[in-house]
Amino acid sequence: MEALRTFLNDSKELSAKEMSFLVDHFEQRQIKRGTVLFEQGAIVNSIFFVAKGVLHHFNYNELGERKTIDLHDGPCFCTDLESFSESKRSEDGCIALTNCTVYVLTKEKYDSLVNTNVKWSNFAKRIIERTLIKILDQLKAISHKSIEERYLDLVKTKPDIIQNASIGTIASYLGTSRETLHRIRKKHLFS
Repeated sequence: MEALRTFLNDSKELSAKEMSFLVDHFEQRQIKRGTVLFEQGAIVNSIFFVAKGVLHHFNYNELGERKTIDLHDGPCFCTDLESFSESKRSEDGCIALTNCTVYVLTKEKYDSLVNTNVKWSNFAKRIIERTLIKILDQLKAISHKSIEERYLDLVKTKPDIIQNASIGTIASYLGTSRETLHRIRKKHLFS
């Protein structure tokens, strides 16, 4: 639970008692590689905090090809925000690429938490804001950096993803083909 406590209290705004109250709403789970956290067509009723491991968040395009939305490596939150917030069927899926330690906050416990008082409601909103900021940062990188620059950033900042995701998954995440990614990797292996 320490990874969750550290992540949630980086602003140091919660007392020990408040942190314990918050963390008590999460359930720790050890999940095995290949475990589906949520699937396309289902309503996502949980938020997952990834303490350790790598998750593959994806959907399928009109040709039936799997397209990577995100690769989550801890510490971070993962869910389908639209499905979770609006109880809509998800267009996405999420699967564990490695054995993972996750903390699960169900919709029921989330609603209970945010309805307790304004402080908890605001805190829950900040968690969602952090998730959205991560998405916006990724979009900025897509529009401002080349695929090669994004790959090199990934190698530097997310080695667990590089080691555990397939070339095809990484290429999809970067928005390129496997062949282009192979050329980029080859170029940097020999430089």
